[in-house]
Amino acid sequence: MIESLESRLSRFLESSPEERRKALTLGIEVANFASSKGSLSRSRSVVLMARLLERASLLKDLVELPSEGEIGNVFRMALGAIALSPEAALAAANRRREEVNSMEGSVHRFGTPPAQDELPEDEGILALVEVEEMLAALRPLSAGVVDPELRLQMGVWFSLVERFGLGDDASDAVIRRWEGEGK
Repeated sequence: MIESLESRLSRFLESSPEERRKALTLGIEVANFASSKGSLSRSRSVVLMARLLERASLLKDLVELPSEGEIGNVFRMALGAIALSPEAALAAANRRREEVNSMEGSVHRFGTPPAQDELPEDEGILALVEVEEMLAALRPLSAGVVDPELRLQMGVWFSLVERFGLGDDASDAVIRRWEGEGK
């Protein structure tokens, strides 16, 4: 449903500003509701809301954008959905990197970089993937956050993104797949 609303936002050239605003608001409310009922994880809800807001921001004059406070609320929700400390996230990234390197060296892989779903299940790595997805979706909206404390907290996470990377072709394959699934 949210993807449908997101796609409708891009086709609202003939709609009134009020209709466009209602669609954006409905999409955000649906993502919030689905998250509150457990039908959608908090991190996935953040990703969907951020993508709706990003899509709306691309249509600046055609969609009445949410207030800075509403954008800040999505960032606050993201911070609340992060199940790791920065140190634990870096440790998970290091474990993931070690697993990828050991898998690449295995004979059965024939030099093909492993995909994220081929890695052994590790709760920390799974939580890290959620953090990475949220950060990727939120980055285009970061200029809209005016609360200095919120900017500082999110800045810590944005500054870690490069350190999370796998450092090889596997990271590109994983990132392409994550970005493709959200569209």
